[in-house]
Amino acid sequence: MKDGIYLIEKNGNKVLFTGKNSEKERNECRYVGLKLGFKAICVALQDATAGEVSLTTRADHADYADYKNNYLDATADWDGAKNTGHLKLIGLNPKIHLKDGEYIPSVGELKFIQLFRKQINEALKAVGGEPITGDWYWTSTEHSSSYAWSLCLGDGDLYTWFVKASNSGRVRAVSAFISKTL
Repeated sequence: MKDGIYLIEKNGNKVLFTGKNSEKERNECRYVGLKLGFKAICVALQDATAGEVSLTTRADHADYADYKNNYLDATADWDGAKNTGHLKLIGLNPKIHLKDGEYIPSVGELKFIQLFRKQINEALKAVGGEPITGDWYWTSTEHSSSYAWSLCLGDGDLYTWFVKASNSGRVRAVSAFISKTL
C-alpha cells in the first residue's frame, strides 16, 4: 500500500484520497487514514468532545512507570492505545466520547497528524467531517501524575504545563490503521 491519505470505509476498505473520489466513497468514509512508510493511523471525522475539556476527572496517585517527563521520550511515544487505557483507569473525562477501538493519540501520533493536517483536513472536508483546528489538543502521553502533554496543532508547540484534571483542551480520537500490506 502506497503512502498517502486514505478514506477508510465502514467495511474496512482503504481508498486513496484523490480529491476526486466518488460520492459513494465519500459517503462510506468512517475515518481518514494517513500512511507514511511504516507509520499509519486513522483519524476520526470529528473531535471526541464538544469543545475543550479536561483530560481526566482526577490526578493519578498510583505508581506508574510510563510517564514521559522529557521532550525526547514524549515525542518518541507512539502507544496512544496503551496510554488511553491508563487514563481510563485514572478516570477519563466522561465528556470524551471514544468509540470501540478508538483512543487518544500519543505525542508521536498527534505530531504525525499535525505534520499532515492540511492534507487530512482536505479529506475531512470532502467527506463532511470536521476539520482539525489549530487549537491545543490533549495527547494521551502523561508527563506525571498531574500533567499530560498537549500539542498546539497550529504551530506545533508541545507543553506539559496542562494539568490533566483541570486544564482544558480538545481531543481528536484515532484508531489503528491495520493493513497486511504495510
